[in-house]
Amino acid sequence: MAREEKKIVCWASPGCKMYCGLIAEVEDGKLVSLKPNRDYPSKNKGCADRLPHHIRWLYSDIQLRRPLKRVGERGENRWETISWDRALDEIAEKLAQLKEKYGPETLAVTEGTYRSDIYPIRTRFLNLFGNPSNIGCAGTICHCNTAALSLALIGTAQGGRHGTAPACCVIHGNDMSQTAPLAWRDLKNQRPRTTKLILIDPRRTSMGGDVDMWLRIRPGTDTALLMGWIRVIIEENLYDKAFVDEWTFGFEELKARAAEYTPERVSEITWIPAEQIVASARMYATNWPAELKDASSTDMLGRNAIRVEQARVCLRAITGNLKIGGGETAEGPGPVAGGNFAVRDSMLQLADMLPAEQRKKQIGSDRFKLMMWPGYEVMAPIYEETYGIPFPMCAHNFLSNQPLIWKAILERDPYPVTANITWGSNPLLNSGDTKLVYKALKSPNLELSVVSELVMTPTAMLADYVLPAASKLEKPMCETHEDFSPNIKCAERAVRPLGERREEYLLWKGLAERLGFGEYFPWKDEEDLADYRLAPVGLTFKEAAAERYVVRSDEPWTYERINPRTGKRTGFATPSGKIELYSHVLEALGYDPLPFFEEPPESPFSRPDLAEQYPYILITGGNFRPMFHSENRQLGVGTREQYPYPVMDIHPETAAKHGIADGDWVYVESPRGVIRQKARVADEIDPRVINVQSHWWFPEQPPREPWLGGLWASNANVLTPADDPDGFDPVTGGWPLRALLCRIRKAERVQAGAKADPAARADT
Repeated sequence: MAREEKKIVCWASPGCKMYCGLIAEVEDGKLVSLKPNRDYPSKNKGCADRLPHHIRWLYSDIQLRRPLKRVGERGENRWETISWDRALDEIAEKLAQLKEKYGPETLAVTEGTYRSDIYPIRTRFLNLFGNPSNIGCAGTICHCNTAALSLALIGTAQGGRHGTAPACCVIHGNDMSQTAPLAWRDLKNQRPRTTKLILIDPRRTSMGGDVDMWLRIRPGTDTALLMGWIRVIIEENLYDKAFVDEWTFGFEELKARAAEYTPERVSEITWIPAEQIVASARMYATNWPAELKDASSTDMLGRNAIRVEQARVCLRAITGNLKIGGGETAEGPGPVAGGNFAVRDSMLQLADMLPAEQRKKQIGSDRFKLMMWPGYEVMAPIYEETYGIPFPMCAHNFLSNQPLIWKAILERDPYPVTANITWGSNPLLNSGDTKLVYKALKSPNLELSVVSELVMTPTAMLADYVLPAASKLEKPMCETHEDFSPNIKCAERAVRPLGERREEYLLWKGLAERLGFGEYFPWKDEEDLADYRLAPVGLTFKEAAAERYVVRSDEPWTYERINPRTGKRTGFATPSGKIELYSHVLEALGYDPLPFFEEPPESPFSRPDLAEQYPYILITGGNFRPMFHSENRQLGVGTREQYPYPVMDIHPETAAKHGIADGDWVYVESPRGVIRQKARVADEIDPRVINVQSHWWFPEQPPREPWLGGLWASNANVLTPADDPDGFDPVTGGWPLRALLCRIRKAERVQAGAKADPAARADT
């Protein structure tokens, strides 16, 4: 019996985002056990609610094993099993026909947030195909918009390289007990070292009893609160004057803007008492180093989203928490080991292969400029001059606008989008306005729909071709986290892909070979590609994955480091060479260069007429374990059994008003549609706010119309809008999933133990 150990990392599909180091024990090619890798540099060594079920998940019959071609109408669940060669031949032939008829911009790609480590290969393919990066992704509302803003204001991603526990931690819209329980455990263990904890959230969440101060904010008003903090910190001289003077630009302009946000005005906007606003600002500023642990919740606010992050960057800068030794020190990319660069994502993207006239065709780039070609063209020269490597346009900080892609399919505006490749994504669950997505995926205007997936999701149920992808247990890892990290992480695969599953690299390589530019994809597989990437630093993939794990930079590239090309301190990769409190990049793109608060487009104050019918503020999207977005929902593998039903949060006063008891099924309705979830009645939420869980579907229901795996019953995005760009974030195009309006009523006819039914249909 052949037995071996593989050094792997648990991450998305079937894991989450915590990168737990594990040892996979394999017998005769089959995974038999997973245990913590005590040598792995991260403290994260596996969780109790997902990890024990990974093997069962991997070998369950829910996994796709062979390519499928639709033989009935979309949604009928009639499929033919075909070979990979036939699938790639037919897909490539259709792509060539559509390109000839409509141009290369007719193709769209939709994908999830960091479900792969080969995004540069996707971009390499699109640039060679001639496509202007019509990429739709939830990254626009999940961290990648904030990464794009960091590149504009700081010239790099924000880090967190403090050597000691933070003296203060602000947990902003982030239920760490669910999204990062191991990090939350460590943070709580630091309390004896006097760490102060502030929670900014409409819900107290399960962490609320452990914090020093809970700021129960009105959803969508976060920018106003942070601007109020900036005013208090500046007025009371609590800022780091030396760092501000030397390393920031636009302090006086920020000071003038922040003066508008008095504690009294901010209190009126946010529903937080003025004295709490002042006290919390002082707590953050006077306990150094401090961290602002944000999550994607504020990325989902639509119109205000990017201004929240801009205010956070300003706070980190003026308090000195972005300086060396601070709570969130900014680091540039590599070089990794010995002064040489490993091949980063941006060095694989081939941006220069896309003609200039094609760049202008990117959907949404005329309006939402920061994360698209206009932003690239402003920021790339500065970044490349500073660091000497290409600007990362292949990451999720560089995207088209996903809702506008759906509209382009349906309305053929600004041109026909007739083909879509979805990989590592389930947009019927993760995209706003499920009805809009459904109409686009069912439209005859969409002549080719390809889905690369692990299991049959609602999105895959409407595809023309479904291709079986290798999970993270079945593929190697070699990544720079979309170039947001100065390091390279590597990990072995546990087992070879099951059935006919394939690494995603082979999908893009196979299409490129059939479309006439296969010479640009010379690597035989992802391990071969990883060897190529690591060769400049004298490592093989096997050495890095099994021995080094993380290939770190010998000289972290900070603003103080001497740039060998100039002989001067590097500074920041921005127009001023400093952290820009007043942003030249935003100004050059036609936006206000300073942060400010704007009332959400659908609130009791902006739409009092609508609030008469829908009196509660709706928030969606909070993560909960063991689920990870729309993953881990299947019965029979041990995860769904732990959390069988969707749950909505409601205050006892609100519940009593509607005759709702804990555990009752409740209908939640917005102007877009209605879903139902079970009530969790607790005083941990404002009486004026309703929280519903996102990404709910029921794979035990039939994979055909009208059920589509229980798509319509409890899916929060049935309630959210994505059809009106005026409500999107003006800078990045993020659509609103929070700070919306809703109403509720008890679902009288539903028994508490009943399975959710597909009563809500796309056309109701």
